[in-house]
Amino acid sequence: MQCRFPCFPTRAAFATNGGRAMSSPETKSVTRRFIWAYARPHAAALVFAVILNSLSGLAMTIQTMAPKYLIDDIILAQGLTNAERYMRLGWMLALYLFVSVVWRMLGWHLSFRIFTRVREEVIRKIRSAVFRHINSLCLRFHIKNNSGELFSYLFGTPLSQVQGFFQQASMMAPHYGFMVVTTIAWVLFWDWILTLVLLGTVIAAVVTMNHIRVRTKKLHATFQDSEKTVSGKVADLVRGSRAVKLYAIEDRMIEQFEAQAIVIGQQGVERDVQGHMLWMRQETVGYLGFAALAAACTWRYLEGQVTIGEVSAYMGAFLGLQGPLTTLLQIATSQSAAQASMERIAAVLDTISTTPEPEEGKGNTLDERGGTISFRNVRFAYVEDSVLEDFTLDIPAGQKIALVGPSGSGKSTISQLALRLYDPQQGTVSIGGVDLRTCAGRDVRRRFGVVPQDPYFFQSTILENVRLLRPEATPDEVRAALERANAWDFVRDLPQQLDTMVGESGTSLSGGQKQRLAIARALLIDPPCFIFDEATSALDTVSERLIQSALDEILRGKTAIFIAHRLSTIRTCDRILVLRKGKIIQDGDYATLSTTPGLFQDMVHGAEAPPELPAPVMA
Repeated sequence: MQCRFPCFPTRAAFATNGGRAMSSPETKSVTRRFIWAYARPHAAALVFAVILNSLSGLAMTIQTMAPKYLIDDIILAQGLTNAERYMRLGWMLALYLFVSVVWRMLGWHLSFRIFTRVREEVIRKIRSAVFRHINSLCLRFHIKNNSGELFSYLFGTPLSQVQGFFQQASMMAPHYGFMVVTTIAWVLFWDWILTLVLLGTVIAAVVTMNHIRVRTKKLHATFQDSEKTVSGKVADLVRGSRAVKLYAIEDRMIEQFEAQAIVIGQQGVERDVQGHMLWMRQETVGYLGFAALAAACTWRYLEGQVTIGEVSAYMGAFLGLQGPLTTLLQIATSQSAAQASMERIAAVLDTISTTPEPEEGKGNTLDERGGTISFRNVRFAYVEDSVLEDFTLDIPAGQKIALVGPSGSGKSTISQLALRLYDPQQGTVSIGGVDLRTCAGRDVRRRFGVVPQDPYFFQSTILENVRLLRPEATPDEVRAALERANAWDFVRDLPQQLDTMVGESGTSLSGGQKQRLAIARALLIDPPCFIFDEATSALDTVSERLIQSALDEILRGKTAIFIAHRLSTIRTCDRILVLRKGKIIQDGDYATLSTTPGLFQDMVHGAEAPPELPAPVMA
């Protein structure tokens, strides 16, 4: 995916590899790259399971051939007394039951246990690889791909189809494949003409099967594209349930959901109807084969070339092969779906981040104490138009600065570059003289305590959410952080205090409570740098004043970046940078700028500058 912004896997990108159309060998290699790569450590166990499974198929062949020997060697055998016939029958039934109950069932079950354990291990490794890679990708990728779609790669249709195929292919392919081969080989010793007729029906079925596999793969790929789009839209509707109730638009959301359900339903009908037509084609081949074999058997018997028992075995073999061939067809069908799924998963795993991590062991490490945050001749664009152009700024260690200005002026962009959520297209961003491109993103972000305007909370307790970044913190340490963030008062009044569940995305908390918990979360890790992005916008005046007073003490000697529209929160900052269209147009402390004609003085007096164009959409 070599493009300007590689983290944008468009619909075309999901079918390409490295910017090139995925050729047939590359398509085939997807299965080898993932299924076999993860299954290779279990190769010995898999080989043993395949042998057991194949022997079970041989047992089915013996079962299929049994009627021939019952008729020719017992019922119609010449010169035998009834006692001798019963003796032969007893031995035959004993052998039949041993082959059926002990040989076949035991081998089948043991192979099932092995295949199932390996299957779950392979799926777990693929799922973990996808999750790790998705987490490592930059914000461009996550903005372009909604969470519902990404969730489907972990627990949705793609991996379910791979899982189903692995189970079918491992349990049924050796079993029925070996049964087909040994059956054909067995009857070849009786009559080569009838065997050719039987073999012809098998070849016809296989050719039809291969044709169906190609057609079915296209059907499943089309359906998955539709499902991906619909899943993302539906997930968005579910996540917005709070807003839906707030604005009383339940009826409209139900209409939108039903519209999406109709789309996926229509696609499902189209896929299944087309698939059923292909299935009917396979059955037609079977009916034609039966007619041909029945005619050939009658001819060969009348010619004296085969016995009644052998005719019975040929007809039984043909009917016995229908089930295995049907199952092999299903495996071929699921292989097509699994292949399409693996190609989708491979496209995600092949997506290149726009903030690539340095090679292991070659990256630089930032000083634990932080250092000067420097922007040198930085140009940055989310899509085409630059948000920052030839931007230069130094934030000395221990300095508290504020970024103010109209929407789209570059405030949040500066903080995101400092966190290495993005890399600039030109220029450098460094901390303590170390270019952030040479550092692992997580190492950079561990140096910051970040308090966003709308903090996210996981569906867990207050305790676990606050100590998210420092899981070893004790409840007493968490309580101390909550007290400094003016959050302990409301937590203390909750029935379960620190053990209170916050609900999905913190839905049981108010906006102000969320912000206070987010501040406590940042304070708990005691980093050298802080970023506060409208961190107190949801607080009342009293709470804001208490927290601001606490922060003045806590941030002593720390580097802090405040992004604010409420100017009352930045009075004590060492510097205030006023931005317009990605440029610093004013730089000074509150007292100086508030008395100097310009944009900041206008903002202080409530006369905002004319609105600018919004920041470019990050997509």
